[in-house]
Amino acid sequence: MLMVWKRTISAKALEKAKSAAVKIEDKVIFIANINGKLYAMDAVCSHARCILGFLDEEKLTVKCSCHHAVFNLNGNMLEPPYVAPDAPKEKMGLKVYQIRDNNGWIEVDI
Repeated sequence: MLMVWKRTISAKALEKAKSAAVKIEDKVIFIANINGKLYAMDAVCSHARCILGFLDEEKLTVKCSCHHAVFNLNGNMLEPPYVAPDAPKEKMGLKVYQIRDNNGWIEVDI
């Protein structure tokens, strides 16, 4: 399959910020740099389409700012939104993407 790498932000900016939501074409992608390991996944929550926001570096999770669903950085929903506690977590995961540092720029394969 053909890889389509898209430049996002500088590696230094991501290292300092730890995470960011970036728009790439028609997608919003959550990217993170945790101790030098890069992660990329959909930044739009599968529950109510809100942008993910609260990164927990120790647990390697990100929480939705609207209804507090929690996802690991592999895209799996670990905790359903508080307004839908019976949501099928196994069906509400997020797509993950290949990510790399290319000469000081973070690129995502969409």
